[in-house]
Amino acid sequence: MDKRNRLALAYLLIGISAAGRALLAVPENTQLQELSLTVLAVVGYLLICRRTVLPLVCGTVQLVLELILCGSQTGGVWIWLMPLLRAADLWVLLLTTVLMLRQAGQPHRLMPGVAMVPLAVYTVSRLLGLPTVISSGAFVVFSVLLLWYAVLMLRAYNEARVKD
Repeated sequence: MDKRNRLALAYLLIGISAAGRALLAVPENTQLQELSLTVLAVVGYLLICRRTVLPLVCGTVQLVLELILCGSQTGGVWIWLMPLLRAADLWVLLLTTVLMLRQAGQPHRLMPGVAMVPLAVYTVSRLLGLPTVISSGAFVVFSVLLLWYAVLMLRAYNEARVKD
């Protein structure tokens, strides 16, 4: 790959980050891994911030949320706040996928639309305190759908690499 092809490198980093997050597939005890993968994605967003700054803003919001989630806050209001922050983090991730797919010229309606369903189930089940099996199952399905996003970003990487 040409080292000067920043766009291709950005798509590659973002695709790898999405694939890594998809392979976590467990909503609990993955905060540090998610944080490191989000940092990788933010580097990709920095590489394309001349074209659009919105993914960088979303990535920064994700980074802040994940730093809070990595903290050792327990008890009190954190019992109610942590599931809300986790859900917000995932919804910002989904928004970022829409922005990046649009930026990359990839189909950007079907994947996020399909991913909204398990993410909504995950959010509702976590906030209402439904059995963990429901939220975990929905999270796994959402993670598998992130692989779809990773494939689309890697396709964008290949197109950008071949184009130059």
